[in-house]
Amino acid sequence: MPIYEYACEGCGKDFEELIVRRADEAEVACPACRSRQVSRRMSRPAATRTGAASGAGGPPPRCGPVG
Repeated sequence: MPIYEYACEGCGKDFEELIVRRADEAEVACPACRSRQVSRRMSRPAATRTGAASGAGGPPPRCGPVG
């Protein structure tokens, strides 16, 4: 179930919407002005952080021995 980002073409508000089925996208309305004149925005990928060394430029964490 993806969460999409939208922008209202009427009032300019950015918002997110959970889309369960493809048909649900036709029902998306701006939460501020209730306009259905919205456009989907390109989302920035979420970064995952694990442990204190994340983002330090080191190698990715290991899963352990394989085999």
